[in-house]
Amino acid sequence: MSRDHAHFNRRMLLAGLGAGAVGAAAAAAPILSLRLVDTRVGRPASWWDRTYLSLQSAGLAEWTAIVGETFTLETPRGSHMLRIASVTAFPRSGPRPTSLARSQAFSVLFEALAGPALPGTDRLYQLTHPSYPPLPIYMGAPVSAGQKSRLIAVFN
Repeated sequence: MSRDHAHFNRRMLLAGLGAGAVGAAAAAAPILSLRLVDTRVGRPASWWDRTYLSLQSAGLAEWTAIVGETFTLETPRGSHMLRIASVTAFPRSGPRPTSLARSQAFSVLFEALAGPALPGTDRLYQLTHPSYPPLPIYMGAPVSAGQKSRLIAVFN
């Protein structure tokens, strides 16, 4: 093999490695935006005991740990601030299919903070929070409880 041919192969190898590194960084970007939580205590985890949490597939323990957190609900009428008021587990009734992301079904009750009236229909909404990736979530129509409006989301 000639020296020019070997030099060309090294250049190609380095260019390929560089492109691969850029691709890996782009693929890892969504993962890096996930919140680190110790699911046993619901607080940010230590550096040696971490669980990456995306609320898209989070279970009962992870949602219970964030009761009281405030989220922004995006609707066609504008943004609404919602606080997680409670998380309620559904009774277990036999084995669950292994294909489900969660080990138990539960509901999350969101309470509207001051702001415009909540939309009156069941539909898919976008929830945002500074510590989590955006979450598309299906919520039932709001119900009134005194002066407050509440929305319920069911996670199976």
